[in-house]
Amino acid sequence: MSYPNNTHETQPETERAVDETYRDMNMDGIQRVEGGGPIRKVNMSEMPKPIRYFGYTVATILLLGTLILLLSDWLS
Repeated sequence: MSYPNNTHETQPETERAVDETYRDMNMDGIQRVEGGGPIRKVNMSEMPKPIRYFGYTVATILLLGTLILLLSDWLS
């Protein structure tokens, strides 16, 4: 399948930098259709502040909930 190209046919296509650390062969077609490229690790410092704070809040709640469950089980 070829994609539309804005370069002249005699110009070489530039190679896209792709992080090949993780590649699921079954997902290649879907990743090309979506245009997002391969799956990458989430970098929280690149996220917008509301999403970052939401992620930190959820992680804190999960951590505190786990600690409370472990302490309540240990004390009873």
